[in-house]
Amino acid sequence: MRVPLGALIVALLAGCTAGSAQETPLELDTITVRFVPGGLVNVIVVTTIDRLPLRSAMLVAPDGVRLPAYSLDVVASPIIAETPADALALATPGAVRRVTTVATMVSTALIELPDPARYAKSWPDWQVQLRLGDPDAGERSLMLDAPPSPKL
Repeated sequence: MRVPLGALIVALLAGCTAGSAQETPLELDTITVRFVPGGLVNVIVVTTIDRLPLRSAMLVAPDGVRLPAYSLDVVASPIIAETPADALALATPGAVRRVTTVATMVSTALIELPDPARYAKSWPDWQVQLRLGDPDAGERSLMLDAPPSPKL
């Protein structure tokens, strides 16, 4: 029995896309405060995934001195990446293009340590203060433990 090559390819592609169109949504209310492995040892990276944008991030020293983030970036309604099977379908002429957005804010703040040696000695006593949202549209403040000091 001979099957035309085009029919075989269509059948294989259909089999690959069936059931694999599951999208991986962003997990709301995710906050990470860390040093990036292999990154700068004097920069704390704060990442939030929330319905509210991150508006400020500060490192709070044991003596109460507050060090604000030197960089804060907010991306509204990020696009969820398509699965590889969806990418194949999109490459097919005439395929319907689907773009899914999520009402979520992905925020990243960078906080530079003024004295990495001092921080390394007393990091359990430091905290990170975050403010998400705006006064008129809902606002939330959080105080989190500072991340462990990277090995210097």
